[in-house]
Formats: sequence, C-alpha cells, structure tokens
Amino acid sequence: MDSTIFLAIPVLQHTMKALIFSLLLSFLSINLVAQPQAWNIQREVVKIPMRDGVTLEAILYKPAGEGRFPAIVYRTPYGKDEYDGYAMFPLAAAKEGFAVFLVDVRGRFGSEGEFKAYHQERPDGYDLIEWVGKQPYVNGRVGTYGGSYPGIVQWLALSEAPEALKAAAPDMTPINSHYFYYFGGAFSMPWLDWFMPLIVPDLRKRANDPSGPWLDSDAYQQWAKDRDQWYKYRPLADMPLLKKYAPYYYDWLSHPDKSDWWDFASVEKDFEKMQAPAMLLSGWYDAAYGPLGAIQAFQEMKTKAATSVARENTKLILGPWNHTSVTVRKSHFGEVDFGPSAGFDFDRVLIDWFTLHLKEEEAPRLNPVSVFVMGANEWKTFGDWPVPDIETTTLYLDAGADNKSGKLLVQPSKKAKNLAYTFDPNNPVLDKSFEKSYPYDQREIESREDVLVFTSEVLTKDIEVIGLVEAALAVSSSAKDTDFHVVLCDVYPDGTSINLSGLDAGYLRMRYREGLEKQVLMKPEKVYPISIDNMATANLFKAGHRIRLYITSSSFPHYDPNPNTGTNIATEANLIPAVNKVHVGGKNASKLILPTVKK
Repeated sequence: MDSTIFLAIPVLQHTMKALIFSLLLSFLSINLVAQPQAWNIQREVVKIPMRDGVTLEAILYKPAGEGRFPAIVYRTPYGKDEYDGYAMFPLAAAKEGFAVFLVDVRGRFGSEGEFKAYHQERPDGYDLIEWVGKQPYVNGRVGTYGGSYPGIVQWLALSEAPEALKAAAPDMTPINSHYFYYFGGAFSMPWLDWFMPLIVPDLRKRANDPSGPWLDSDAYQQWAKDRDQWYKYRPLADMPLLKKYAPYYYDWLSHPDKSDWWDFASVEKDFEKMQAPAMLLSGWYDAAYGPLGAIQAFQEMKTKAATSVARENTKLILGPWNHTSVTVRKSHFGEVDFGPSAGFDFDRVLIDWFTLHLKEEEAPRLNPVSVFVMGANEWKTFGDWPVPDIETTTLYLDAGADNKSGKLLVQPSKKAKNLAYTFDPNNPVLDKSFEKSYPYDQREIESREDVLVFTSEVLTKDIEVIGLVEAALAVSSSAKDTDFHVVLCDVYPDGTSINLSGLDAGYLRMRYREGLEKQVLMKPEKVYPISIDNMATANLFKAGHRIRLYITSSSFPHYDPNPNTGTNIATEANLIPAVNKVHVGGKNASKLILPTVKK
C-alpha cells in the first residue's frame, strides 16, 4: 500500500472533523443570531382606554416573541383598516424592531365615542401615548407620524407634553387652525369635499341610516355628481348637508374672525410646552396651510420648544409635492416632471428618524432644512430658515400699452395708472386642480377678462427664489368688501406659464386687510395698501424664462366667492359684481417682492 495514502488518512480525518465542527458552530450561530427576531412579526387588535371610559381600537404590529420595543403611533379618522390595507410603513417599521399602533380616533370606525373633528384630540392623544408607553412590550419611548388630520393630532398631543412622547413627524399640517378654515380670511370650501365622501359615510353607518352611502368609495362617486350645486349654495349657513352629522360646521361659519374660539385645533400658543423634536414635511403644491404651517412650526420649535432636544433636532423638509403621500417614485405632478431627485423615500427617512430618537441608536441624520428647488430640480440643504444669503428683489407692476396686460419692471414708473376689471362672484375663476393642487399651464386663466397679468422681460441670467413671496399692492374697489388673489408663475420660452404654488395660496379678503382678528370694510373707490404674503415657493427662474404675477379676485372652489356686499358672508344670499382696480406707478407703486439667493 502506498505510504502516501496512510499519511493522507489522518489528515483527511482531521479535515473532516474541522469541517463538521465548523458546520456545527454555523448551525448554532444560525439558531442564535442568524435571523433578526423582527423578521417575524405579529398582528393583533387592541382596545385602548381613555380617561372618560371610551375605548379606542387599534391594530398593533410588533416583533414576535419577548422584548420591549419603541412604539410608533398613527391616529386617523379615515379608518385604520383601510390604511392597513395599503400602507407599507407599519410592516416595515415592525420588521425593524418597532411596535406600531394604527388607531381609529374617537367616534370613527372601530373606536367608541362621538366624533367632533379635532375637539377630542388633545386629551385622547395624551391618554393614548401614555398608555402605549406603559405597555410591557414597549420600552417607554413613543413616536408619532402622519399627515393632514393624522398630522394635526400629533401637534395637539405634543401640546399636552406626554412623558412617553419622544419624537413626532407631522406632515402637511397647519399649526394655526383659523387659517386652516379661513385662509386669508376667506372660508375654505373644500371642507365639504372632506365631510361628504370621507367623514359622513361612516357616521351614517354607525347610525344605521340608509339615507346615503356607507362606503367612502360610493360616497365619493355620489359627491362628484352633486358637488357643483352645493358649492354654489347660498347662504352658506343654510346649506343643509351637514346639519345632522356635523352641526359644528355651522359654528365654524359663525366665527369668521381669528380668536381664542379657534384654539381647539391650534397650537400657536403651545410651543413652550413641547418637549419632543418634530420632523416637518410639506410641499410647494400642498394645501396652502401646509408649507406655511411647516415653516412657522420649524421657527417656533427652534426658538420656543421646552427642551434643547426639541429645539436642536427639529427638521424641515419642503419638496415639490402636493397634498399626498410621498414616495421615491412620485416625481411627476400635473404638467411638470421634476426629475428623479424629486422622489423621496419617506418611509426610510421615518424609520431613521425613529431609530435616532426612540431606539437612541445611530442612523442617517437630516440637515436642519432640506428644500427642493424647482426649475433646477435639485435638493439643497441649509442650517436654518429663512435660508441664508437671501436678499429681496423687487419688481414693480406697470400697465401695458392696452392698460391691461402689465409689465414687471426693475424700476417703478413715475406715472400713476390703474388697471381695472370686473369681478363677478357668480362666475369665479375655476382651478381645475382644486382636489389636489398641481402645476399646470395658467394661460387659460390668464386670458380671462377678470385677470390682470404682469410679466417681466426675458431674463438674461438665472434668478433663484426661496421663501415667502409678497405682493405689496395698492388696490381699490367699487364694493365695501372684495377679495384679491395673486399667483406667481414661471413663463417658459414657449409661453407656457406654470404656477409655483397651489392656487389656494396668495389670498386676501379685504375686510381682513388690517388683521384676521377684526373686520374693517372698505370705502368704495378709496385706495388701500395691502400685503399678500401667504405664499411660499422655491424656484430657479432660468435665463430665457420670464417672471409673471397675475391678480384676480377669486379661486374657486378653494374659497367662497366674496359676495361684494360687505354684509355677513355666511348669511348673505346675493352675489353682486364689483369693479376692482390695481394701482401702479407714482405714489401707489404696487410691487412684487421676491426672496432671492445672492450670487
């Protein structure tokens, strides 16, 4: 027998033993650590008691097995089961080691009690978050997320300062409830679009009321057929649709002035109580209260929040989006494709946010301010808001040769003129994107007789705008009260005129020109200086483009058209035309003030 064979046998035996030992170790490792426990998750329905004995129903996703996990809460009036049917974030977060609660707010779907929009959300938010934080499978640290109504309830909970709340992520929400209902002093008509297809159906079902649809989808189809007649119903206070299921809607109509009455859904006075940082997100085409709310909240949190953690870690994200969910694939809105950078993996950013603040583990960190600049179609980051290196660029309105089509000039005209149009509230300017605002060519609107258009010369260099845009106008009217609406547009070389915010931004009801707290009627034909500065955007006006501002007196159905009578708007049935004027040149020089980036 070959001696090499004898020599090979013990070597082979030793090798086999080593291989078996290695495989055994691998097997033990697999059993011990190979699969994170969070890959297996469990789902259950839980009941959560409130202080008055009412219970809220929630879906809970959490990692299977033993352990204490940070918790994330989502509260909605739209049905947790419907949200659970399509949302990916709850499962993704549970798989990364979070306990996620999807909760029906009081009086909705699986939860007990009576629903009265926003009124119950402060105490319920506190009770819910504290209950969640004390569960044996929760580590005592709770976060919240959600947009619109699910965002506002976070602010209301933050104002109650529950000990367990360590981070929030309210997106696309206001902080001032008055401008949520009366933007620029004008009543927001889309509340009908909210109640009729989204809120009333479940209330009918709970009451076993067969008078209308019980499902949101059926209700929306019915509402799409009927809504035009209800938008035009006058007086507003006599509109019968919500008398049974939302009588508080009529209380909103009877309180048009900003006052303490609106504090039920406002947190403007509460930032000094807030202890947890917030990640704030909105879009340039979000409902007008969205970007304004995010910007104002960021500034308030940075200066007034109760803790250094909240002051130093609050973040602001402003993208090109409308009032919708944000995903990495959403980059095309209306008639504009903002390119692949516009997409945003919000679910991933949320998980990183909660990893930092609930797990207290390292994760990618956001810059204090992240802004998507349209036109350039790129993200820019900053350390604060207003962003640094901003200067004001002023363009002066002037009349064109026909005294209608106007110009934007770098120097004011010395000659005083006025441009007039007749505003008929029976024929208001219609925004075809009213359901979810988006950018589109405005030339059809600009061609109307009740719209004044002011356009710059062709730009010879790029101009970058980031911030709040102001139209400082001198105006008069034949009426005691009327409205003025301004829209900023980027005019492309081919003439396409693209709005740079939703058409619900840039609005003022003249009786509120001295402040939203009181009504002061106009004297017919008297010239008044006004400032319309409730419009935010970020855009690179490229060389070869032009800057345009148009002015009109309605934006329907965003707002109820002003009846021009100077009477109580909620109870007024008559709508009459008014001749409105914008004064340019001379001592009444109207102007457009742009926050531009220094070059």
